Amino acid sequence: MYNLASTVPYNASQMYARNLTAFLLLMVKDGKLQIDTKDDIIRETLLTQGGEVVNPRLREFFKLPALATTGGA
Repeated sequence: MYNLASTVPYNASQMYARNLTAFLLLMVKDGKLQIDTKDDIIRETLLTQGGEVVNPRLREFFKLPALATTGGA
């Protein structure tokens, strides 16, 4: 009988490694870290920038005022 439960940790680790690799490749271009805040994934996972908390959910958690938005519509 095949023990399916025993394969879950291995498959989960492989999936996590693939996701982490894809995330890092998204931010590293020409061997340098490049934070493109126009990219949805990077923007939504960015917690701090330049020593300031920039993630809205994290700012709310710590009861920090909202950051001023730049640009216009």
